[in-house]
Amino acid sequence: MIHVFFVPGMFGSTIEYILRSYSNELTPVDGKILADGSMHSFSKSAHFRETEHIDNFFKSNRVVEVTTPIYPFKQQHLFEILQSFNKYNITNDTCVLIYAGDIAGAELNMLFRYYKISKVMGLDIFCQGLDEHNITAWNSSYTHWSQMHTWQLREWISLFYVAWVQEWITSTGHVDNKFLTVKNTDFLFDAVVTSNKIFDHCRLTQKSGLDDFLLAWQEAQQYIVDEFMLLDRIVECSIANQPLAWQPINIIAEAIVQQRLRAKGYEIQCNGLDIFPTDAIMFNTLLEKVN
Repeated sequence: MIHVFFVPGMFGSTIEYILRSYSNELTPVDGKILADGSMHSFSKSAHFRETEHIDNFFKSNRVVEVTTPIYPFKQQHLFEILQSFNKYNITNDTCVLIYAGDIAGAELNMLFRYYKISKVMGLDIFCQGLDEHNITAWNSSYTHWSQMHTWQLREWISLFYVAWVQEWITSTGHVDNKFLTVKNTDFLFDAVVTSNKIFDHCRLTQKSGLDDFLLAWQEAQQYIVDEFMLLDRIVECSIANQPLAWQPINIIAEAIVQQRLRAKGYEIQCNGLDIFPTDAIMFNTLLEKVN
């Protein structure tokens, strides 16, 4: 059995699809690349989101070829999820871990989560992971993040996401050498070479057509990559007071810009700024150098 551990947004569906549909050994699935670039067009065979799902699966003796457990669960971190798996002696199984190599890889995954998951599930996919933080700092009457104004929600996310995504980055420290560890950016930007490594690790032989599929898949992700590349230009041009105009970006991208500016020593005069700037010259007037 093959287990692909991944953070939502890090291409777990795509990897299950290519393993099953482009190997000679596994059972193909009927899926296609959707308009948002996702592979959420087929039902994953064993997609664990809670410890109970793991226990029920193994106790039922279900026979599947690929499992796709996410991490972390709402109540469990990766090392605890692995403990739940190890109770069922997966020593001889093949394991793959998808992770973020650095904060930029984690931020890129945040954009993938926004476009491919939150469009269906809402911003809970982000904000539930931040509920422990003090939203009452913005308003003492707040009891839930959804009560926040847009500017407050953006600032809140920008302040806490760096700590929140650390488990995506440090996850390789919790797995042993039976795992193939794969950066999300390696799969995104070097899909053919990275897929070859995954197939070799899983001891699978490829059918023809995989390279063509991966090329089409990469092209379908380009709109997110383009927005991600734009964020650095927004930061650089706004600090330098150089001309740059852009179309409105989503609130997760806005929060990343705010955090990147903070990392460079700038805060935004964001009180009441529900509509984020789309012009670097105007944005420069809202920046305050703090260190």
